[in-house]
Amino acid sequence: MIEVWIVLLLTLFGLLFLGQWIGVALGVSGVIIMFAWGGGFPLLGGELWSSLNIYGLTAIPGFVFVGEVILRSGLAARAFKAISPLAGRLPGKLLQVNIILCAMFAAVFGSSTACAAAVGSIVIPELRKRKYKEDLILGTVAVAGTMAFVIPPSSQFILYGSIVDVSIAALFLAGTIPGILMAGLFMLYLAIKSYFSPDIVPVEKPVPLLQAIPPLLALWPLVLIMVLCVAPIYLGLATPTESAGLGAFASIFVGKLFGDLKLRSIWACLQDTSKVMCMLFFIIIGAMIMSTAISQLGLPRQVIEWIGGLHVSPVIIMGAIYLLYMILGCLFDGISMMFMTLPFVYPIVLHLGFDALWFGVMICLLIEIAMVTPPVGMNLYIVKAVAGEGTDVSTIFRGSIPFIVCAAIVLGLITAFPGIVTWLPSLMSR
Repeated sequence: MIEVWIVLLLTLFGLLFLGQWIGVALGVSGVIIMFAWGGGFPLLGGELWSSLNIYGLTAIPGFVFVGEVILRSGLAARAFKAISPLAGRLPGKLLQVNIILCAMFAAVFGSSTACAAAVGSIVIPELRKRKYKEDLILGTVAVAGTMAFVIPPSSQFILYGSIVDVSIAALFLAGTIPGILMAGLFMLYLAIKSYFSPDIVPVEKPVPLLQAIPPLLALWPLVLIMVLCVAPIYLGLATPTESAGLGAFASIFVGKLFGDLKLRSIWACLQDTSKVMCMLFFIIIGAMIMSTAISQLGLPRQVIEWIGGLHVSPVIIMGAIYLLYMILGCLFDGISMMFMTLPFVYPIVLHLGFDALWFGVMICLLIEIAMVTPPVGMNLYIVKAVAGEGTDVSTIFRGSIPFIVCAAIVLGLITAFPGIVTWLPSLMSR
């Protein structure tokens, strides 16, 4: 049914290039397929309800709300001040703060764009004032923010687990080591870069070690929120949704007691969280309409049968899947990519014998790279908006390239050594 594919792709990409919303483009494409080839309409209402009536998705607004509270309460700015004296002693100096803060905030925000916006709004003015190199300031924020896709509690893991019915707690564990590995590689690159090119950082007198350590004590409210967000999940005491709720209440309490959180700020946090969730569910509805259409026509089964007849190595097929996501990453945001491709790609991955948890981490890494890939790399535009007038997207992307290479190295490592991903979840299952 090659004509189905032609109509589907022409409609989808045509609407997108005309500037239509992604949710609308996905939904209209699905409706046209149903109308032209029949089937699917009687099932559509039930499928749409089922796609939104997923308990796991209820965790996402909680984690998004936590991130909003941390940003508006001033706890994020205090974290920068606490880390800066010690980070200033490292090779790369305060550029390392970008990586450390993003890694910490990834453990509570669950959202890449929120993480990049929060860190960028704090560090970009400060590092510019100290005359750090512009492309590295912006590049570190743009790419380090994407660690929220891999470091739990990642909203992408929640989406993936909800779509394919995989344990979200196991996915969180699976992403822990790759996330730490990625943060370590980012910091290592900055250290090596500053060693061979000392001009990328200004000359500053380092704070004595005994004076740099005490400010770290100011991080304990943020660490408390991090622990409350993820520890109950790992210990089997709560579901991700319950942990998100606990983290949300804890963030209000901590933000009020130790930050500058006001009642009107809580209302603003709720409004921003609602906007994020409306956007997400709009995309889910559109993607589910298209998914219902293609499933009723048996397109995923046809793709599997076609691949089965190629008689090529599973490694080559996975390489083709990687390439597909790299290309789509230039055109779509991560959520849309996941909902568009999983109905086709996930059955192929299982058919080839690959692990579902491993593929979940893999797809989130690929989406992470897509978030800083022009022309639609969302984090590039988030950082541009935060950085203010006169900031060029090409400058942000240029500064991001070395870190994209680091992310690709992590991608290669977990491809060659899947145990990096599966080891921690295997301990949980014992």
